[in-house]
Amino acid sequence: MTVILGIDPGTNVTGYGIVKLEQSNLTYLHHEILKTGLKNLYTVKLSLIYDNTKRLIQLYQPDVVALESVFFSVNAGTAIKLGQARGAALSACSGENRNVYEYSPRRVKMIITGNGAADKSEVQKYVKKKLRLRRKLEEDASDALGVALCHGVTSTDTPNDIKPI
Repeated sequence: MTVILGIDPGTNVTGYGIVKLEQSNLTYLHHEILKTGLKNLYTVKLSLIYDNTKRLIQLYQPDVVALESVFFSVNAGTAIKLGQARGAALSACSGENRNVYEYSPRRVKMIITGNGAADKSEVQKYVKKKLRLRRKLEEDASDALGVALCHGVTSTDTPNDIKPI
């Protein structure tokens, strides 16, 4: 059995999704979003991402962490801030013998929906269907569950194709 923590890092909203992989079956464990507060100082936001990621790691003891990689943005400032949010989550994952993998948004969409250009609502629909979720699923949590599912599917299909970062 492998527990996978998927993270969709963002400066205002970070999504988390946790799934269990057992003999190529993926099952839902948990999802949540962290709203860092639009008016908070940027350093406070990064601290909140770090602390919440640490909390989830302590609570669920994931074997693997899968993060959505930074997409290339037209706005360099936005890309840098997103990279820092990702760094805060990555820092929380360090210090233990746990592999961390990254997947591009395009790859996640391709694995989950079969369409690398799928929109967020399509990803959300497929994630809910795959995990048999009926409850509300925020877009950022859906993306995080999608990253976790992507790792689960990819690691069972082509284990030599993926390497930890």
